[in-house]
Amino acid sequence: MKIRTLLILANTISLVVIFVFLLISYVQMFISNDIIILLCLITLGAGILSFGVNLLITSPLLKSVGQMTNEAERIAKGDFDVRVTESGPQEIKELASNFNHMSERIHEMFEELKESERFKSELIANVSHDLRTPLSSIHSFVSALNDDIIEDKETRKHYYETILSETNRLSLLIEEVLELSQLENRKIPFEPVPTLVDRLVVETIPQFERVLEEKKMAIEVEYDDALPMMSLMPFHIKRVMTNLIQNAVEFSLENKTIRITVKKEEDYMYFAVKDEGKGIPIEEQSSIFQRFYRVEKSRHKSKGGSGLGLSICKEIIELHGGSIGVESNGLNGSTFWFKLPLKRESKEEIK
Repeated sequence: MKIRTLLILANTISLVVIFVFLLISYVQMFISNDIIILLCLITLGAGILSFGVNLLITSPLLKSVGQMTNEAERIAKGDFDVRVTESGPQEIKELASNFNHMSERIHEMFEELKESERFKSELIANVSHDLRTPLSSIHSFVSALNDDIIEDKETRKHYYETILSETNRLSLLIEEVLELSQLENRKIPFEPVPTLVDRLVVETIPQFERVLEEKKMAIEVEYDDALPMMSLMPFHIKRVMTNLIQNAVEFSLENKTIRITVKKEEDYMYFAVKDEGKGIPIEEQSSIFQRFYRVEKSRHKSKGGSGLGLSICKEIIELHGGSIGVESNGLNGSTFWFKLPLKRESKEEIK
């Protein structure tokens, strides 16, 4: 039974009961029949007027309830972008406001779910592509070696080296996927230790000496004197610095210089790696930290890694409570930077 029907029924019963008791009271007063009829008409008129006023007052309430019922049916059918009018008495307004808040949260959760499903599909597609290429290469080289069609020792050595290289590439891809998954699910505990950031940066550079020499490049490091010691996870921050420097070296031309800057900015430590490469298109800068995203779209192994490096960097920096970004005019050079808070609770695990 609808609320309107219940209200009308309750109002009618109450009016009938009142009218009957008043009629009995009028008769017991031993007044004339004319006065009894007049009083009955007045009572009936007042009852009808009260009935009309009651309907007039409750009509907006019923309208609001009806609207929420209709919108709830839309939500049940999968349409989460709904909103009701917040009008009427205070309680109805609060109910409508809570309903709208609930609708917004459901809509946000549904959009997050769709985005998660989209990322999942992209993850499967990208991992499948990146696995297929080295597996195909390994298969072809192993088949050639197994059929004994390669007799030249140098060629056979080259084939073995290629198989080893592709196997290492597969292992690296699998390790990066697992690491990113752990970071995204906050399964890596935040366990910082006091660290000298200038020493950390300097210790990261030697691994690039060979490639820097081959490309005739140089690295310049600039940092403030007497940088404060800060609590961080040195292995992970070194991983971030390694990735940023590696990208800078890889996408820079020969005879160029990479500049690394470390300085204190208020309550943060600022790190930056600036290269003299081609730059990153402005329209792609907001997407560059997404999983498997590459500015170079061919996904050829000579044009970058798996596309997970910057995503892992972003998760590591966020684990530290910091932020990461990129600056580029889209034509020449890029600056990748990140900031870490100087003060952070130790032994904290983000779940």
